Amino acid sequence: MTERVIGELSPRPAIKRPTLPLWQNCLVIVITLTYLICELAFNSRLLDLVGSLSTPDDIHSMEGYGRALTAIAAALLVLQLVLAGNAWLKKRGIEFPPLYVASMVFSLCLLTGVVTWQTVERVIEHQVAQSTGEFRQKSLLAQLYQQSLIDGQQTLEGIPLDPGGGQRQTWTSPSGKAFLAMLPLLMSSVSRYHPLLESEAAQNLRDSITVREGGLLGYYKAWLAARAEIYKDYLSYYPMTQTDVRYHGELIPARLDWETFFMLDVVQNRLRDQLALPRQSRVRPEYRKDDALKQFAIELQSPHLDYVVQQQLPRLQAAQASYGPGGENEKQGEDAARAVIVPPIALMFSLLGALTHLAKLLYLLLLPLSAALLYITSWRPIRLINRHPLTFPVLLICLLLGMFSVMNNSITASPSWHALRHGLQGADVAITGEPSALGGGTLLRVIHAVSIGQSYSYPLNHALRQNLLMGFDFGYETREK
Repeated sequence: MTERVIGELSPRPAIKRPTLPLWQNCLVIVITLTYLICELAFNSRLLDLVGSLSTPDDIHSMEGYGRALTAIAAALLVLQLVLAGNAWLKKRGIEFPPLYVASMVFSLCLLTGVVTWQTVERVIEHQVAQSTGEFRQKSLLAQLYQQSLIDGQQTLEGIPLDPGGGQRQTWTSPSGKAFLAMLPLLMSSVSRYHPLLESEAAQNLRDSITVREGGLLGYYKAWLAARAEIYKDYLSYYPMTQTDVRYHGELIPARLDWETFFMLDVVQNRLRDQLALPRQSRVRPEYRKDDALKQFAIELQSPHLDYVVQQQLPRLQAAQASYGPGGENEKQGEDAARAVIVPPIALMFSLLGALTHLAKLLYLLLLPLSAALLYITSWRPIRLINRHPLTFPVLLICLLLGMFSVMNNSITASPSWHALRHGLQGADVAITGEPSALGGGTLLRVIHAVSIGQSYSYPLNHALRQNLLMGFDFGYETREK
Protein backbone atom coordinates (compact mmCIF):
# COMPACT_ATOMS: atom_id res chain seq x y z
CA MET A 1 0.00 0.00 0.00
CA THR A 2 2.78 2.40 0.96
CA GLU A 3 4.73 1.67 -2.24
CA ARG A 4 1.65 2.32 -4.38
CA VAL A 5 0.97 5.68 -2.73
CA ILE A 6 4.60 6.73 -3.08
CA GLY A 7 4.44 5.76 -6.80
CA GLU A 8 1.31 7.85 -7.30
CA LEU A 9 2.95 10.86 -5.65
CA SER A 10 6.22 10.57 -7.61
CA PRO A 11 6.91 13.67 -9.76
CA ARG A 12 6.16 13.66 -13.50
CA PRO A 13 9.19 13.52 -15.82
CA ALA A 14 10.71 16.93 -16.43
CA ILE A 15 9.22 18.66 -19.47
CA LYS A 16 11.65 20.42 -21.76
CA ARG A 17 10.37 23.81 -22.90
CA PRO A 18 11.60 26.34 -25.46
CA THR A 19 14.50 28.47 -24.30
CA LEU A 20 13.04 31.56 -25.92
CA PRO A 21 9.99 33.40 -24.64
CA LEU A 22 6.80 32.56 -26.51
CA TRP A 23 6.73 35.74 -28.61
CA GLN A 24 10.36 35.35 -29.63
CA ASN A 25 9.85 31.70 -30.50
CA CYS A 26 6.86 32.62 -32.67
CA LEU A 27 8.85 35.43 -34.30
CA VAL A 28 11.73 33.09 -35.21
CA ILE A 29 9.24 30.51 -36.56
CA VAL A 30 7.57 33.11 -38.81
CA ILE A 31 10.90 34.47 -40.09
CA THR A 32 12.26 30.96 -40.71
CA LEU A 33 9.10 29.93 -42.56
CA THR A 34 9.29 33.07 -44.70
CA TYR A 35 12.92 32.37 -45.51
CA LEU A 36 12.13 28.75 -46.42
CA ILE A 37 9.40 29.84 -48.84
CA CYS A 38 11.81 32.25 -50.55
CA GLU A 39 14.63 29.69 -50.62
CA LEU A 40 12.47 26.94 -52.09
CA ALA A 41 11.02 29.35 -54.65
CA PHE A 42 14.54 30.45 -55.61
CA ASN A 43 15.53 26.79 -55.96
CA SER A 44 12.78 26.23 -58.53
CA ARG A 45 13.76 29.35 -60.47
CA LEU A 46 17.40 28.29 -60.47
CA LEU A 47 16.39 25.04 -62.14
CA ASP A 48 14.39 27.02 -64.71
CA LEU A 49 17.56 28.97 -65.47
CA VAL A 50 19.77 25.94 -66.08
CA GLY A 51 17.04 24.23 -68.09
CA SER A 52 16.90 26.99 -70.69
CA LEU A 53 19.12 29.32 -72.69
CA SER A 54 20.63 31.94 -70.38
CA THR A 55 23.01 34.88 -70.66
CA PRO A 56 25.89 36.01 -68.40
CA ASP A 57 23.53 38.71 -67.06
CA ASP A 58 20.99 36.04 -66.09
CA ILE A 59 23.70 34.09 -64.27
CA HIS A 60 24.90 37.23 -62.50
CA SER A 61 21.39 38.18 -61.34
CA MET A 62 20.63 34.71 -60.00
CA GLU A 63 24.04 34.59 -58.34
CA GLY A 64 23.23 37.79 -56.44
CA TYR A 65 19.91 36.47 -55.18
CA GLY A 66 21.53 33.18 -54.22
CA ARG A 67 24.24 34.89 -52.18
CA ALA A 68 21.62 37.09 -50.50
CA LEU A 69 19.55 34.08 -49.44
CA THR A 70 22.64 32.27 -48.16
CA ALA A 71 23.58 35.37 -46.15
CA ILE A 72 20.05 35.53 -44.71
CA ALA A 73 20.21 31.84 -43.79
CA ALA A 74 23.42 32.38 -41.81
CA ALA A 75 22.00 35.51 -40.15
CA LEU A 76 18.89 33.59 -39.05
CA LEU A 77 21.02 30.98 -37.34
CA VAL A 78 22.88 33.73 -35.47
CA LEU A 79 19.57 35.39 -34.58
CA GLN A 80 18.32 32.28 -32.83
CA LEU A 81 21.64 31.64 -31.09
CA VAL A 82 21.89 35.21 -29.78
CA LEU A 83 18.28 35.24 -28.58
CA ALA A 84 18.77 31.86 -26.90
CA GLY A 85 21.97 33.09 -25.24
CA ASN A 86 20.20 36.20 -23.96
CA ALA A 87 17.33 34.10 -22.57
CA TRP A 88 19.83 31.78 -20.84
CA LEU A 89 21.59 34.74 -19.21
CA LYS A 90 18.28 36.26 -18.11
CA LYS A 91 17.35 33.05 -16.28
CA ARG A 92 20.58 33.39 -14.33
CA GLY A 93 19.88 36.93 -13.32
CA ILE A 94 22.01 38.65 -15.98
CA GLU A 95 19.74 41.01 -17.86
CA PHE A 96 20.57 43.66 -20.45
CA PRO A 97 18.41 46.64 -21.52
CA PRO A 98 16.07 45.77 -24.42
CA LEU A 99 17.60 48.46 -26.66
CA TYR A 100 21.09 47.01 -26.07
CA VAL A 101 19.86 43.48 -26.87
CA ALA A 102 18.11 44.66 -30.05
CA SER A 103 21.23 46.54 -31.19
CA MET A 104 23.45 43.55 -30.48
CA VAL A 105 21.13 41.16 -32.34
CA PHE A 106 20.89 43.48 -35.34
CA SER A 107 24.65 44.10 -35.46
CA LEU A 108 25.61 40.43 -35.19
CA CYS A 109 23.05 39.35 -37.79
CA LEU A 110 24.16 42.10 -40.17
CA LEU A 111 27.82 41.23 -39.66
CA THR A 112 27.12 37.53 -40.24
CA GLY A 113 25.15 38.30 -43.40
CA VAL A 114 27.89 40.52 -44.83
CA VAL A 115 30.65 38.04 -44.01
CA THR A 116 28.65 35.16 -45.52
CA TRP A 117 27.89 37.19 -48.66
CA GLN A 118 31.55 38.01 -49.16
CA THR A 119 32.67 34.47 -48.35
CA VAL A 120 30.37 32.91 -50.94
CA GLU A 121 31.42 35.54 -53.47
CA ARG A 122 35.09 34.83 -52.79
CA VAL A 123 34.56 31.09 -53.14
CA ILE A 124 33.06 31.59 -56.59
CA GLU A 125 35.47 34.30 -57.71
CA HIS A 126 38.45 32.29 -56.47
CA GLN A 127 37.36 29.28 -58.48
CA VAL A 128 36.79 31.45 -61.57
CA ALA A 129 40.05 33.39 -61.17
CA GLN A 130 42.11 30.26 -60.55
CA SER A 131 40.46 28.18 -63.27
CA THR A 132 42.81 27.01 -65.98
CA GLY A 133 42.65 28.03 -69.62
CA GLU A 134 41.72 24.44 -70.45
CA PHE A 135 38.78 24.46 -68.05
CA ARG A 136 37.53 27.79 -69.42
CA GLN A 137 37.75 26.63 -73.02
CA LYS A 138 36.01 23.36 -72.25
CA SER A 139 33.35 25.28 -70.30
CA LEU A 140 32.44 27.10 -73.51
CA LEU A 141 32.20 23.81 -75.38
CA ALA A 142 30.21 22.21 -72.53
CA GLN A 143 27.70 25.06 -72.61
CA LEU A 144 27.19 24.56 -76.34
CA TYR A 145 26.68 20.84 -75.72
CA GLN A 146 24.18 21.60 -72.96
CA GLN A 147 22.28 24.01 -75.21
CA SER A 148 22.06 21.42 -77.97
CA LEU A 149 20.47 19.01 -75.52
CA ILE A 150 18.01 21.61 -74.27
CA ASP A 151 17.02 22.64 -77.80
CA GLY A 152 16.54 19.08 -78.93
CA GLN A 153 19.24 19.44 -81.58
CA GLN A 154 21.18 16.58 -80.00
CA THR A 155 20.34 13.56 -77.88
CA LEU A 156 22.38 11.95 -75.14
CA GLU A 157 22.88 8.30 -75.97
CA GLY A 158 21.32 5.97 -73.42
CA ILE A 159 18.71 8.45 -72.13
CA PRO A 160 15.13 7.34 -72.95
CA LEU A 161 13.57 9.11 -75.94
CA ASP A 162 10.25 10.98 -75.97
CA PRO A 163 7.40 9.61 -78.13
CA GLY A 164 8.47 12.09 -80.83
CA GLY A 165 12.02 10.75 -80.87
CA GLY A 166 13.75 13.56 -78.96
CA GLN A 167 14.56 14.13 -75.30
CA ARG A 168 12.98 17.56 -74.68
CA GLN A 169 10.53 16.15 -72.12
CA THR A 170 13.42 14.68 -70.17
CA TRP A 171 15.41 17.92 -70.10
CA THR A 172 12.41 20.06 -69.17
CA SER A 173 11.53 17.81 -66.23
CA PRO A 174 12.81 18.78 -62.74
CA SER A 175 15.21 15.83 -62.58
CA GLY A 176 16.46 16.61 -66.09
CA LYS A 177 17.07 20.26 -65.21
CA ALA A 178 18.98 19.24 -62.07
CA PHE A 179 21.13 16.92 -64.19
CA LEU A 180 21.78 19.70 -66.72
CA ALA A 181 22.81 22.05 -63.90
CA MET A 182 25.76 19.78 -63.13
CA LEU A 183 26.54 18.36 -66.58
CA PRO A 184 28.69 21.25 -67.92
CA LEU A 185 30.82 21.26 -64.75
CA LEU A 186 31.22 17.51 -65.01
CA MET A 187 32.22 17.53 -68.69
CA SER A 188 34.56 20.52 -68.50
CA SER A 189 36.40 19.41 -65.35
CA VAL A 190 36.90 15.71 -66.16
CA SER A 191 39.46 15.20 -68.92
CA ARG A 192 37.99 12.01 -70.35
CA TYR A 193 35.02 13.99 -71.75
CA HIS A 194 37.13 16.66 -73.45
CA PRO A 195 37.53 14.73 -76.76
CA LEU A 196 33.73 14.44 -76.99
CA LEU A 197 33.30 18.20 -76.50
CA GLU A 198 35.96 18.94 -79.12
CA SER A 199 34.56 16.57 -81.73
CA GLU A 200 31.03 17.98 -81.35
CA ALA A 201 32.10 21.65 -81.18
CA ALA A 202 31.34 22.63 -84.80
CA GLN A 203 27.91 20.97 -84.87
CA ASN A 204 26.96 22.29 -81.43
CA LEU A 205 28.02 25.80 -82.47
CA ARG A 206 25.94 25.52 -85.62
CA ASP A 207 22.93 24.34 -83.60
CA SER A 208 23.40 27.19 -81.12
CA ILE A 209 23.47 29.81 -83.88
CA THR A 210 20.38 28.28 -85.49
CA VAL A 211 18.39 28.41 -82.27
CA ARG A 212 19.64 31.89 -81.39
CA GLU A 213 18.42 33.19 -84.76
CA GLY A 214 15.04 31.51 -84.46
CA GLY A 215 15.70 28.71 -86.93
CA LEU A 216 14.82 28.87 -90.61
CA LEU A 217 11.82 31.13 -90.02
CA GLY A 218 13.85 33.55 -87.91
CA TYR A 219 16.52 33.89 -90.59
CA TYR A 220 13.82 34.28 -93.25
CA LYS A 221 12.41 37.21 -91.27
CA ALA A 222 15.90 38.72 -91.14
CA TRP A 223 16.04 38.44 -94.95
CA LEU A 224 12.61 40.11 -95.24
CA ALA A 225 13.80 42.99 -93.06
CA ALA A 226 16.98 43.41 -95.12
CA ARG A 227 14.97 43.32 -98.38
CA ALA A 228 12.50 45.89 -97.03
CA GLU A 229 15.38 48.23 -96.26
CA ILE A 230 16.75 47.83 -99.79
CA TYR A 231 13.29 48.43 -101.24
CA LYS A 232 13.00 51.68 -99.29
CA ASP A 233 16.29 52.76 -100.86
CA TYR A 234 14.95 51.76 -104.27
CA LEU A 235 11.86 53.95 -103.88
CA SER A 236 14.13 56.90 -103.17
CA TYR A 237 16.48 56.05 -106.05
CA TYR A 238 14.01 55.35 -108.87
CA PRO A 239 12.51 58.85 -109.39
CA MET A 240 15.97 60.38 -110.01
CA THR A 241 16.40 61.49 -113.65
CA GLN A 242 20.18 61.93 -113.97
CA THR A 243 22.16 59.41 -116.01
CA ASP A 244 24.15 57.99 -113.08
CA VAL A 245 23.19 57.92 -109.42
CA ARG A 246 25.59 57.60 -106.50
CA TYR A 247 24.46 54.80 -104.16
CA HIS A 248 26.55 53.97 -101.07
CA GLY A 249 29.68 55.40 -102.64
CA GLU A 250 29.26 53.81 -106.09
CA LEU A 251 27.81 55.17 -109.34
CA ILE A 252 24.94 53.10 -110.73
CA PRO A 253 22.68 53.64 -113.74
CA ALA A 254 19.44 55.51 -113.12
CA ARG A 255 15.90 54.08 -113.27
CA LEU A 256 16.81 50.42 -113.19
CA ASP A 257 13.95 48.01 -112.59
CA TRP A 258 13.63 46.46 -109.11
CA GLU A 259 15.19 43.07 -109.87
CA THR A 260 18.14 44.56 -111.74
CA PHE A 261 18.73 47.05 -108.95
CA PHE A 262 18.51 44.28 -106.34
CA MET A 263 21.18 42.19 -108.09
CA LEU A 264 23.74 45.02 -108.34
CA ASP A 265 27.04 44.20 -106.63
CA VAL A 266 26.75 47.18 -104.28
CA VAL A 267 23.31 46.00 -103.14
CA GLN A 268 24.41 42.39 -102.89
CA ASN A 269 27.40 43.41 -100.76
CA ARG A 270 25.07 45.24 -98.35
CA LEU A 271 22.84 42.19 -98.13
CA ARG A 272 25.77 39.84 -97.56
CA ASP A 273 27.02 42.08 -94.72
CA GLN A 274 23.57 42.30 -93.12
CA LEU A 275 22.82 38.59 -93.44
CA ALA A 276 26.37 37.35 -92.67
CA LEU A 277 26.86 35.53 -95.95
CA PRO A 278 30.06 34.53 -97.78
CA ARG A 279 31.21 36.75 -100.68
CA GLN A 280 30.15 34.28 -103.38
CA SER A 281 26.50 34.13 -102.25
CA ARG A 282 23.82 35.74 -104.40
CA VAL A 283 20.64 36.90 -102.69
CA ARG A 284 17.43 36.66 -104.71
CA PRO A 285 14.69 39.30 -104.40
CA GLU A 286 12.12 36.55 -103.91
CA TYR A 287 11.97 32.96 -102.61
CA ARG A 288 9.12 30.53 -103.07
CA LYS A 289 7.05 29.68 -100.02
CA ASP A 290 5.21 26.74 -101.53
CA ASP A 291 8.27 24.50 -101.12
CA ALA A 292 8.48 25.23 -97.36
CA LEU A 293 11.39 27.61 -98.06
CA LYS A 294 13.68 24.74 -99.11
CA GLN A 295 15.33 26.86 -101.78
CA PHE A 296 15.89 29.62 -99.22
CA ALA A 297 17.40 27.14 -96.78
CA ILE A 298 19.78 25.72 -99.40
CA GLU A 299 20.83 28.99 -101.02
CA LEU A 300 20.96 31.30 -98.00
CA GLN A 301 20.59 29.74 -94.56
CA SER A 302 23.00 26.85 -95.04
CA PRO A 303 25.81 29.04 -96.49
CA HIS A 304 25.13 31.57 -93.75
CA LEU A 305 25.53 28.96 -91.02
CA ASP A 306 28.69 27.58 -92.64
CA TYR A 307 30.10 31.11 -92.83
CA VAL A 308 29.30 32.07 -89.22
CA VAL A 309 30.63 28.77 -87.87
CA GLN A 310 33.81 29.29 -89.90
CA GLN A 311 34.15 32.75 -88.35
CA GLN A 312 33.49 31.72 -84.72
CA LEU A 313 34.97 28.22 -84.50
CA PRO A 314 38.63 29.35 -84.47
CA ARG A 315 37.98 31.20 -81.22
CA LEU A 316 36.56 28.06 -79.62
CA GLN A 317 39.57 26.10 -80.85
CA ALA A 318 42.12 28.77 -79.89
CA ALA A 319 45.09 27.93 -77.71
CA GLN A 320 44.10 27.24 -74.11
CA ALA A 321 46.52 29.93 -72.91
CA SER A 322 44.42 32.56 -74.71
CA TYR A 323 41.62 31.93 -72.19
CA GLY A 324 43.91 32.44 -69.21
CA PRO A 325 44.91 35.70 -67.48
CA GLY A 326 45.96 38.30 -70.02
CA GLY A 327 44.89 36.16 -72.97
CA GLU A 328 42.87 37.36 -75.94
CA ASN A 329 39.81 35.35 -74.86
CA GLU A 330 40.16 35.89 -71.10
CA LYS A 331 36.80 37.68 -70.66
CA GLN A 332 34.88 35.09 -72.66
CA GLY A 333 36.63 32.32 -70.75
CA GLU A 334 35.79 33.87 -67.36
CA ASP A 335 32.13 34.24 -68.33
CA ALA A 336 32.02 30.61 -69.43
CA ALA A 337 33.70 29.38 -66.25
CA ARG A 338 31.31 31.42 -64.11
CA ALA A 339 28.29 30.10 -66.01
CA VAL A 340 29.46 26.53 -65.39
CA ILE A 341 30.49 26.99 -61.74
CA VAL A 342 27.72 29.22 -60.37
CA PRO A 343 24.59 27.03 -60.90
CA PRO A 344 25.96 23.95 -59.06
CA ILE A 345 27.33 26.06 -56.18
CA ALA A 346 24.10 28.06 -55.95
CA LEU A 347 22.09 24.85 -56.00
CA MET A 348 24.24 23.31 -53.26
CA PHE A 349 24.01 26.38 -51.00
CA SER A 350 20.28 26.60 -51.68
CA LEU A 351 19.72 22.98 -50.69
CA LEU A 352 21.99 23.28 -47.66
CA GLY A 353 20.19 26.39 -46.44
CA ALA A 354 16.76 24.88 -47.03
CA LEU A 355 17.57 21.60 -45.25
CA THR A 356 19.23 23.36 -42.30
CA HIS A 357 16.32 25.69 -41.72
CA LEU A 358 13.77 22.97 -42.32
CA ALA A 359 15.38 21.07 -39.45
CA LYS A 360 15.40 24.23 -37.35
CA LEU A 361 11.74 24.95 -38.14
CA LEU A 362 10.70 21.43 -37.16
CA TYR A 363 12.71 21.81 -33.93
CA LEU A 364 11.01 25.10 -33.10
CA LEU A 365 7.59 23.55 -33.72
CA LEU A 366 8.15 20.16 -32.09
CA LEU A 367 9.55 21.42 -28.79
CA PRO A 368 6.54 23.51 -27.65
CA LEU A 369 4.09 21.07 -29.24
CA SER A 370 5.56 18.05 -27.43
CA ALA A 371 5.69 20.03 -24.17
CA ALA A 372 1.99 20.82 -24.50
CA LEU A 373 1.09 17.23 -25.35
CA LEU A 374 2.90 15.91 -22.28
CA TYR A 375 0.29 17.62 -20.12
CA ILE A 376 -2.30 15.41 -21.83
CA THR A 377 -0.40 12.17 -22.34
CA SER A 378 2.88 10.64 -21.27
CA TRP A 379 3.18 8.51 -24.40
CA ARG A 380 6.81 7.45 -24.75
CA PRO A 381 7.38 8.76 -28.32
CA ILE A 382 6.17 12.19 -27.18
CA ARG A 383 8.59 12.10 -24.24
CA LEU A 384 11.44 11.15 -26.58
CA ILE A 385 10.62 13.98 -28.99
CA ASN A 386 10.42 16.44 -26.11
CA ARG A 387 13.71 15.24 -24.65
CA HIS A 388 15.54 15.22 -28.03
CA PRO A 389 13.59 17.63 -30.28
CA LEU A 390 16.40 18.06 -32.81
CA THR A 391 16.93 14.33 -33.33
CA PHE A 392 13.72 13.77 -35.29
CA PRO A 393 14.29 16.58 -37.86
CA VAL A 394 17.90 15.49 -38.41
CA LEU A 395 16.93 11.84 -38.80
CA LEU A 396 14.13 12.79 -41.19
CA ILE A 397 16.47 14.79 -43.42
CA CYS A 398 19.12 12.06 -43.33
CA LEU A 399 16.45 9.53 -44.27
CA LEU A 400 15.32 11.66 -47.21
CA LEU A 401 18.89 12.12 -48.43
CA GLY A 402 19.50 8.39 -48.08
CA MET A 403 16.34 7.58 -50.04
CA PHE A 404 17.26 10.04 -52.78
CA SER A 405 20.67 8.39 -53.04
CA VAL A 406 19.24 4.93 -53.75
CA MET A 407 16.08 5.77 -55.69
CA ASN A 408 16.18 6.07 -59.48
CA ASN A 409 14.39 7.87 -62.28
CA SER A 410 14.59 7.64 -66.08
CA ILE A 411 17.97 9.40 -66.06
CA THR A 412 19.72 7.63 -63.20
CA ALA A 413 18.45 4.22 -64.36
CA SER A 414 19.61 4.76 -67.96
CA PRO A 415 22.61 3.12 -69.66
CA SER A 416 24.08 6.60 -70.10
CA TRP A 417 24.12 7.14 -66.34
CA HIS A 418 25.79 3.79 -65.73
CA ALA A 419 28.41 4.69 -68.34
CA LEU A 420 29.02 7.98 -66.51
CA ARG A 421 29.38 6.18 -63.20
CA HIS A 422 31.81 3.68 -64.67
CA GLY A 423 33.85 6.37 -66.39
CA LEU A 424 34.07 8.61 -63.32
CA GLN A 425 35.43 5.99 -60.94
CA GLY A 426 38.68 7.45 -59.66
CA ALA A 427 38.51 10.43 -62.04
CA ASP A 428 39.76 13.82 -60.83
CA VAL A 429 37.69 16.98 -61.03
CA ALA A 430 40.10 19.73 -62.17
CA ILE A 431 38.97 23.36 -62.23
CA THR A 432 42.17 25.02 -61.07
CA GLY A 433 45.68 23.76 -61.60
CA GLU A 434 45.25 21.28 -58.73
CA PRO A 435 42.73 18.40 -58.62
CA SER A 436 39.65 19.19 -56.57
CA ALA A 437 39.00 17.44 -53.28
CA LEU A 438 35.69 16.39 -54.82
CA GLY A 439 36.21 13.35 -57.06
CA GLY A 440 34.20 12.50 -60.14
CA GLY A 441 32.39 9.62 -58.45
CA THR A 442 31.42 11.80 -55.48
CA LEU A 443 30.17 14.54 -57.80
CA LEU A 444 28.00 12.03 -59.63
CA ARG A 445 26.49 10.80 -56.33
CA VAL A 446 25.63 14.40 -55.48
CA ILE A 447 24.02 14.81 -58.91
CA HIS A 448 22.04 11.60 -58.29
CA ALA A 449 20.59 12.77 -54.97
CA VAL A 450 19.82 16.26 -56.31
CA SER A 451 18.17 14.90 -59.46
CA ILE A 452 15.88 12.58 -57.49
CA GLY A 453 15.13 15.19 -54.82
CA GLN A 454 14.15 17.80 -57.39
CA SER A 455 11.70 15.35 -58.97
CA TYR A 456 9.63 15.58 -55.79
CA SER A 457 10.37 19.09 -54.51
CA TYR A 458 10.20 21.15 -57.72
CA PRO A 459 6.39 21.08 -58.13
CA LEU A 460 5.95 22.37 -54.57
CA ASN A 461 8.73 24.94 -54.93
CA HIS A 462 7.32 26.19 -58.23
CA ALA A 463 3.83 26.47 -56.72
CA LEU A 464 5.21 28.51 -53.81
CA ARG A 465 6.92 30.90 -56.22
CA GLN A 466 3.86 31.29 -58.42
CA ASN A 467 1.23 31.58 -55.70
CA LEU A 468 2.86 33.02 -52.57
CA LEU A 469 5.56 35.15 -54.23
CA MET A 470 3.32 36.16 -57.14
CA GLY A 471 5.64 34.67 -59.74
CA PHE A 472 8.73 36.61 -58.61
CA ASP A 473 11.47 35.77 -61.12
CA PHE A 474 14.66 36.31 -59.01
CA GLY A 475 16.29 38.29 -61.81
CA TYR A 476 15.68 35.75 -64.56
CA GLU A 477 12.89 36.44 -67.02
CA THR A 478 11.93 33.51 -69.21
CA ARG A 479 12.17 34.38 -72.89
CA GLU A 480 9.88 32.78 -75.39
CA LYS A 481 11.68 30.89 -78.11
